This record gives sequence, C-alpha cells and structure tokens, in this order.
Amino acid sequence: MSENLPRVETVVDDLYSLPPADFVSHRAAYVTRFKKAGDKVGATRIGALRKPTVVARLVNTLARRDESALAELFDLGEQLERAQQRGDGPRLRELSTARSTSIRALTDRAVSLGRDLGVTVGDNAAREVSNTLNAAMADAEIRDRVRKGRTVVAETYSGFGPALLSIVPDSPDDDDAAEDDPVSPEVEDDRHKTDEAERNRLLAELESAESDLDTARTEVDEAQADTERKASELHSAAEEVERIEAELEAAGAREQAAREAHEASVVQAESTAAALDAARIRVAEARSALDSLT
Repeated sequence: MSENLPRVETVVDDLYSLPPADFVSHRAAYVTRFKKAGDKVGATRIGALRKPTVVARLVNTLARRDESALAELFDLGEQLERAQQRGDGPRLRELSTARSTSIRALTDRAVSLGRDLGVTVGDNAAREVSNTLNAAMADAEIRDRVRKGRTVVAETYSGFGPALLSIVPDSPDDDDAAEDDPVSPEVEDDRHKTDEAERNRLLAELESAESDLDTARTEVDEAQADTERKASELHSAAEEVERIEAELEAAGAREQAAREAHEASVVQAESTAAALDAARIRVAEARSALDSLT
C-alpha cells in the first residue's frame, strides 16, 4: 500500500459519529483513499455502509455519550428474561416498570443530545428512539449495533421477549388483583402503537432507500468526473500529437531545403573548380606565347 490506512473498524466508527448529511461525502472520500492504496476489500466494505437516519444518529450519539446507562438498560433486559423464564410475576412487573422508566430517561437524554447538536427532534422521532432501545433489549444483533454506536435506522422488535413484556403471569394469590386490572396500561399502549410501529418501519425503509439513492448519485458523480477528466487528458494528448506532427513536418521541410541547398552548393563548387582550371590553362598558354617572342 502507498500509505498507512486507518483500520476499517476505525473508519466505521468515524462515519457513524458524523451528521447524516456528511456521511455520503466522507464515505466516498474513504472509498477513494482505500482504492488508491490498493485495499479493494476495505473499500468495498466501506462503500457498502448505509447512511444513518436522524433517529439512528440520536441513538448512536447516546451510545457514545452514555455507554454506562445503556449497559444498565441491557442488564435490566437480561434480568427481565430470567424473571420471565422463572415465571416470577411480581419480579416481572417490578422490572417492567424499571424498564419503562429507564427507556423514558434514555429517550429524553437522546433528545437533549440531539438538540445540543442542532437536530430538530419531534414526538415521532422520540418514539422511534424508544422503540429502538426497546428492540435492543430483546434482539442481540440490534443490541450489538446500538452498543457500538452503529445504528442505521430506527429499529422495532416483532418477536417475543423482554422488549414486549407488558403482561406478566400472575400467581394464584394474584387472581383478585388481575380481575381488577386485567390489562396493564403498557399493553394498551402497545396495542395503539401497532400501526405506528408499521409506519415507522416503512419510514425507515424509505430513509434507507433514500440513503442508497444518495450513494448511487455520489458514485454517478464520481464516474462522470472521472470520465470528464479522462476526456480532458485525451484532448491534451491529441493536441500534443498534433504539435509534434507539425514540428516533424516542419523539420522535414527544413531537411529538404538544406539538402537542396547542399546539392546547389556542390554544383557551384564544381563549376568554380572548372573555371579555375580553365583560367590556369589560359595563363600557361599566355606565358608560353610570351616566352616564344623573346
């Protein structure tokens, strides 16, 4: 390689710490740099990275600024899972309340961080942050992306697990309480949010498609610029060839003129030599005639 390149993991972290508006241009610059250095594998991996949405940036910023708070949330998720496996109703209700409180606090923190960065955060974006944190508690892959600060779109969780624990099993002694409160407010809220979650998913897909479109546009612009650069180089080379050909033609004409001048000079020299010989003969004849008179 012609230069010391950063590790691809370092590049990924750098890109996902940027505002989404700067992501595509910086990604293209890294791809170009890796290609010039001969690291095609790294360039391909970086080029495949998707532009994060605004909500994803809020989550990524939260992961970088409040790593310990996220760790506590994910630990709470593990406790919820163990309580669910044991069928421990009272403990599940306690942990569910703690989960809601933690997610609400972290969402508020993400919104505050976003505003500090100049990001306008509406109610819908705040809900998507909450959904993403909720999903991260239940899905290991989502949790890993969130923890590393590499979230790309708002996430939702449609499976079963701690993230959706709203109603918990009651012990036989809890039957009367269950009759008084058959459905928790959280369950009712989840029901009302079903359509909203689907809408959020579609919005995330739209943002992802727009990100891919941005990438394609950047690649087209780079290809067009490269084409124009090559066309300019070709034009310059053609002009250079024409200049050299003109100089060669002029040099040929000068050579022909010099050859003709040389030939004329040879003829002139031969004529002069003949005239000299004739003059010598006449001088000799004149002397001979003069001598005969004396």
